[in-house]
Order: sequence, then C-alpha cells, then structure tokens
Amino acid sequence: MLKRKIALALRRSRRCHDNGQHQIGVHAAEEALRLCRLPQHQAQWQQAMAELAHHQFRMGHFADAVRNGLEVAATLDFARQAAARADVLCVVAIACNEMGLMQDGLKYALEALAAARTSEDPQLAILALNRAGVCTYGALADLEQGVQLLQQAAGQAHAGGYHTALFAALNNLGTLHSSEGRKLLQQGHTVSAHAQLRTALDYYHQAWHSVAHHDNRHQWAMLQTNLAEAYVDLGEYELGSAALAALRTALAGSDFHSLQRNADLIEASLLQRTGRLDEAVAALQHMLSLPGSMIEFEMRQFAQEQLYQLYKRSGQFELALGQLEALRRSEQEQNIQRSSTQGWAIRKELEITSAQLAAERERLQAEHQRLRAAQLEAEKVVTEARMSELERAVLIDPLTGVGNRRCLDHEGPSRLAALAGQPHAGIAVVVLDLDHFKSINDRFGHTVGDEVLKKVAQIIALRTRSSDLTVRFGGEEFVLLLNEPSLENALACCERLRLAILDYCWHEVHPLLHVTASFGVQWCHSPQPWEQALRQADLALYQAKRHGRNRLQLATLN
Repeated sequence: MLKRKIALALRRSRRCHDNGQHQIGVHAAEEALRLCRLPQHQAQWQQAMAELAHHQFRMGHFADAVRNGLEVAATLDFARQAAARADVLCVVAIACNEMGLMQDGLKYALEALAAARTSEDPQLAILALNRAGVCTYGALADLEQGVQLLQQAAGQAHAGGYHTALFAALNNLGTLHSSEGRKLLQQGHTVSAHAQLRTALDYYHQAWHSVAHHDNRHQWAMLQTNLAEAYVDLGEYELGSAALAALRTALAGSDFHSLQRNADLIEASLLQRTGRLDEAVAALQHMLSLPGSMIEFEMRQFAQEQLYQLYKRSGQFELALGQLEALRRSEQEQNIQRSSTQGWAIRKELEITSAQLAAERERLQAEHQRLRAAQLEAEKVVTEARMSELERAVLIDPLTGVGNRRCLDHEGPSRLAALAGQPHAGIAVVVLDLDHFKSINDRFGHTVGDEVLKKVAQIIALRTRSSDLTVRFGGEEFVLLLNEPSLENALACCERLRLAILDYCWHEVHPLLHVTASFGVQWCHSPQPWEQALRQADLALYQAKRHGRNRLQLATLN
C-alpha cells in the first residue's frame, strides 16, 4: 500500500512538470519524500528529490534546486545510475548559472556530460552538451566556444530526430547571441549589437519550426520571452508587444515565476522606451511588491536598478536614493545566498568524501581479515593490486585538475608502445610552456599565476578529446599526448590551442595580464623510446623559445 502511494505521488509530480503546474508538483514530490521512510524506498526517494529539483528550477528557486539536486546526485551510483545523475546535474549546472555561480555551473555541466556519456543515452548527452555550451559562455565569456558546443548539440539532435533537444540547443544559441547583443548595446556598439540580435532572432525562429507540436507550455513561454526581449532591444516595439501578449497568454495559470518576472521586466522596458514612464514605474513597483518566493534576486535587482534610473530621470531624488539603498541590500542578500549555497555544496562534497573514505576503510579492514587466512602468494597479489589503486588515486595535479608527472610517467611509455601494428595511428608528444610565466608571478603575484594555470588547463580540456592526455609537467609546463591520424591534424590542434590561449580574455583575471604559450611537438607514428620522444619535444620547445616564443616548433629528426 505504501509503495503504491509513493508511486501515485511521483506520477502526479511528473504530470505537473509536463503541465507547468510546478507548485502542485512540489507538493506531490514532497509528499513522496515523506512517504519514503524505509531503506527499500531509496530509489523512489531519489526520483522524488530529482523531481523536486526540476520543479524548483522551473519556478526560479535556483538555490533550492542546487541543494536538492546535489543532495540526490551524491547518492546516485556513477556507473549504474549514470543517466539519472546526468539529468539532475544538468539542472544543478543551469541553476548555478542563473545564480551567477558561473564557474560552478561549468563544473557541474562537465560532470553531467561525463555521466551522460557513461550512460550511453544520446538524448542526455545532447542535453548535457547544451548545458556545457551555455555554462562555457557564462564562465569563460567565450562566445565562439559556447556557440560551437551548442551547434554540435543541435547537429546531433537533428540527426537523431530529438525535437525537444534540438529546440533547446537552437533556443540557447539565440540566447547567447542575444546576451552578446545586449552587452554591445551597453557599450554603444549599435551596429554590431543589432547584428547579434538579428542572429538571435534567426535561431529563435528555427527553434519554433523545430517542434512539430507546440504543446509544451514552458518551451512556448520561454521562446516568446526571448522573442519579446530581442524585438524590444532592436526597437521593434509592435513585434515586441505582440510577442509579449503571446507570452502572457502562455503564462496564464502556470507556476513559471521566473518567466513571469521576465515578462514584467520586458513590459517595463517597453513602456519606458515608448515614453510611458509613469506606467513603467507602476509596473516595476508592482513587481517589487511580490513576495520573495515569486521573484529571484537578479530580477529584483534589475527592477530596482531600472526604478532607480526612472526616479533619478524624473527628478525624484529622495525616491531614487531609497531605491538605491534597497538595491544595495538586495545585492548583499544575494551575496549571502550565493556564499551559503557554495558553502553548503562544499560541505556536502566533504561529507561524501568522508563517507567514501570511511566505507573504503571498512572495506580494507574486512579485506585484511580475509587475506590473513589466505596463502602468502594470494596475499602478495592482493596487496600489489591495492597499491596500484592507491597510485592511480594520486595521478592528478591538485591545482589544475589535469594529470601530474607521475601520470605521465605511467601513460607515456605505454601509449607510444601501443602504436605497434597501427599504421594509421599516431601520437603527438607536445610540450607546452607559458611564456614569461615567472614575470607574471613576480608582477601580479602567485594567486594570479595559479589562476592562469587553471584557466589554461580549462582551455586545453575544452579543445582536446577525452582520449587525449593532458598533464602538468611542472611549474608552468604542460605535456599533451594527442591521438591524431596525421601530423597535420596534430599541428592544427596545437595552433588552435595557441590561439585560444592568446585570445582569451585575460584582463578578467587581471587588467594588465597577457598570456602566450610556446609549443614543442614530436610526432610519433610508430613505437619509440619514451624518454627520447619527450626529449625531442622539449628541444623543439627550446627552439620555439629561441625564435621569439608564442609559436609552434616541430622537432627535427636526428
């Protein structure tokens, strides 16, 4: 009877998710959680927590979505429940992005992508790739890389006939270009901004045509939100008003609080731009009078900023000052919420790690007792296997998250030896060194230097395959083992990395920072001694440094 009640509550929650009735869906998911009192209800508890996170995200309760999403993700098996883990981490990633926790969003998006690939579910992999594209733009401000990932997701969705995934990728492509357009408008680059906004509109119309039946209220409302915002930014107010009216119709009776507040902001902007300032003030005042559960921090702050500007513009300086003080309080509250969410996530990860270590310790103790009764040779074999596991656990560089020198010593010789009997395979041994890195540390401090190393590791990870190997060899030096069919492909990959490092927005790390890298490349199309290959690549790097730095140098044959 109890199991049946849990199943009914979960079905109600899923049905509410499809219908856009998220407040009712939250109640249904919470009912299921209250019923999951026994250990055998673990799977249903996980489903209910995931449903709760989905509902909370759609309602704009991003901090709650992050907490509940990470809570359930911690209990999901990495291999056996990879699909469920990928799904909930996608929610966590985009919720972090909406909260302004861009780096955390990118981290969880990449974890979701890894879990989706483990699950071998193509639709989940496309969804995770979609999230990675959005979070890459948010965390790294890299429009080109974000667009590339989303176009890849759109291509895979189109090829597989996954209409919902295709809609999401096209809609997010529009959102990235629209965000870039608004940035350019704020900087006064009107022509470039309008070009980005026109590109966004093109993607939004493609998204509209990608869905055969427009019966998903959230998709429809989200698209109308984006269209209305783009039209208003372009100054096409009649089209913006029409899209806004369609949006209000789509939102009627729904619990999409975040989209409802977006509609309020667009309407206030439209009123302001068309000279109806009193109505714009009234709309913003109404929006700010709503309870905190119906308006997220960033939207509240945007409304407060707009109201402050309107009061100041109309000469109501006392009201403007009051609004400015309210804005500062909101910013403080948001910073507290962000810090609380990040702190909670860190504590949760520490709890998980502690539990894993405790479980591992118990397992080792039990194994030790079992081995005491075994023969001496069997005990030796098991001990050696255990030492191998421990060695593999320390193959990661703690600062950058890539492999370390011990990892390279283990992988390098075996990968070159594996080229035997593979005439169409090859490996490029690449030594990458950051130019003048000592002067970066001396001039800007080691904190900036460490941040540069982490950013370079992220740039490499986003532009190489999962089958390639990246290690931090020491200091500012990285070694890459690139699996490529030809030398030309390997050199092209290195050139892309060189340009990505050169063109990265280093001023976001420090206003005066500029970073370049030199590359030494040794091409191996057949087995050769590992030390020799590494030495040749290192000599090539030395030549690249001698010839001016910020360049590639191919090793010459002896």
